[in-house]
Amino acid sequence: MKKKIYLYIQYLLPKLLITNFFGYISKKKLNIITTSLIFLYIKIYKINMKETQNPNIFYYKTFNKFFIRKLNMNNRPIDNNKNHIIQNTDGVINELGVIKKNKLFQFKGCQYSLYNLIGQDNNINKIFTNGYFINVYLSPQDYHRVHMSCSGILFKMIYIPGKLFPVNNIVSENLCNLFILNERVIFVFKTSFGFMIKILIGAQIVGSIYTSWYGRIIPPRKNKIKIWNWPYIDNFNKKDFIFLKKGEEMGYFNIGSTVITLFPPKTIKFNPILKKGLKIKIGELLASII
Repeated sequence: MKKKIYLYIQYLLPKLLITNFFGYISKKKLNIITTSLIFLYIKIYKINMKETQNPNIFYYKTFNKFFIRKLNMNNRPIDNNKNHIIQNTDGVINELGVIKKNKLFQFKGCQYSLYNLIGQDNNINKIFTNGYFINVYLSPQDYHRVHMSCSGILFKMIYIPGKLFPVNNIVSENLCNLFILNERVIFVFKTSFGFMIKILIGAQIVGSIYTSWYGRIIPPRKNKIKIWNWPYIDNFNKKDFIFLKKGEEMGYFNIGSTVITLFPPKTIKFNPILKKGLKIKIGELLASII
């Protein structure tokens, strides 16, 4: 009953207004108020500041700067085996498995459509049908930057407008089609083993999504799909060519959310230790290339 009431409240809340408000406050320099909020946040969520590039909380003049803090990547050793694909963020595994008959598993009794998830693109849908997926939730205590699971060339980027429901466990395990309902940005990469997709899911209080090559994608928020295409590798200008190495940062959330990674069929084999609820870190083994 409590979960149903919580979900009902989420439907009624002015999610965009709440998101804009927190986004505005998080970017304000509030001096001792900002420092106090950061201190409390660290205590509540037990954040290990020794892992960050700058552990001094007085360094962060806004709450947002603290939230998108960078890690000292020496604390996240990268698996450099050329046949290994690595975890691309810190977080907890929501789900992983096979995309069966064009469906991804969300929770018992709910499967959502690959075709709708990727913006009803027939070509992409054909490539990833019967492939593999992993869904990772970035909680408030996690590092909120996203890195590359393997080296790849950016092929396409798609912004899909949508709602801003929270993506915490209560919502993700009870609101069917959550990841289709919410706004998201899709990144299509060409890799050594074929195409790979990264999907950054927007959510309530997620003020914006940035990439290392384009900057801010969200906001602005517009009620239409937006697509960016990059040239093929055999026909490009070097200034337009975007290549990211394994472990390289690709972007970040201003407040946490979810990252979904997709692989085509017969391309990878998941690390057998991976399961729902497992805490993972950047650089760890995600899968092996077949």
